Amino acid sequence: MENYKLRSLHGMLISQTIPVTFLSDVLEGVGAESALAKKLLAEFDLNPERLKLSGHRLSVLEYTAFIRRVMKTTDDLFLHFLDHSIPRKAFGVFAMGAVGCRSLQSLVDYGNRFFSLFTDRFSWRLEMSDKTVALVLNFEETRAISYRFIYQSMLIIWFRLISWFVGMELKPHCVEFRFDEQPNDRQHMRYLFSENLVFSSADNRLVFERESVDVPFTATEEEVHRMLKDNHNMMLVRTHTEPWTRQTRHLLVMHRQKGWLPQKELARHFGVSENLYWRKLKGEGTTYNEVLANLKRDLALRLLSNPGLSIPEISERLHFSEVSAFDKAFKRWTGTTPGLYRQQFASNLMQ
Repeated sequence: MENYKLRSLHGMLISQTIPVTFLSDVLEGVGAESALAKKLLAEFDLNPERLKLSGHRLSVLEYTAFIRRVMKTTDDLFLHFLDHSIPRKAFGVFAMGAVGCRSLQSLVDYGNRFFSLFTDRFSWRLEMSDKTVALVLNFEETRAISYRFIYQSMLIIWFRLISWFVGMELKPHCVEFRFDEQPNDRQHMRYLFSENLVFSSADNRLVFERESVDVPFTATEEEVHRMLKDNHNMMLVRTHTEPWTRQTRHLLVMHRQKGWLPQKELARHFGVSENLYWRKLKGEGTTYNEVLANLKRDLALRLLSNPGLSIPEISERLHFSEVSAFDKAFKRWTGTTPGLYRQQFASNLMQ
């Protein structure tokens, strides 16, 4: 089993967390209520009821470990979302073979030819205008499921793949999804892609500024091999979040015993003015208050899973002046109270 449980609390907290409900999307391919899904969840001390627990979240490490487990168990790159399995190693073979591609069009053409050897269920096409290039996913749906996870995955994989071959991390002009927006979607998709998100669209598509992708591709076999090794098949997470956000969370976690470092103190630590620090976070789509609130929420969820800590003790560790203030903040974050969340969490463990 993956050793994610052995990671320190610090390691769990410094990165973005993901709503546990997203695991339901991951398991759609194998059948969310299937015996296999229940077995996979049990390996991670989870069950179908826990996926419905209001506000419960997973660290990036836990989420990535779960996806890897599903992929390893199914030995399927597409986690049973297609009619036929595609071996996990197929993506590595595809990526290495793509080294000879010298433009986005040639990369898309090669990708379509390669995966047509396994399935005819999907393909990609390019739509170009004077200023933008759209990479559009054509996908044949054959089951009454949302396909949310596979659509997100295929878009993020190609987003990163293009960034690799261009030689720089791109930011899409906008990203469009066929599925409807659900609670927590916007924050997580913004973390993965960009600010400009469109839901309930006619197509799943990535739209780039044309000048950013209309360049020669120069990736070598050595570079692609290194990218594959570093990105672990490019799971639906970001291995490195925005640097200012990540370092802010890191410092807040490191110094949390004495209280939460204020924005002014963090700016001083980074050696920049408070105004510049604010602008750096804004450029990453967040603020100091949002980073701090998300960290408090994530730490509260971890502490509430420990029955040895009382709610007043947890409130004190989070540096709330009163338990009532903690109750109010927690309900704003999760839609439920700390006491009710703990009861539901404990009852799920009994199942």
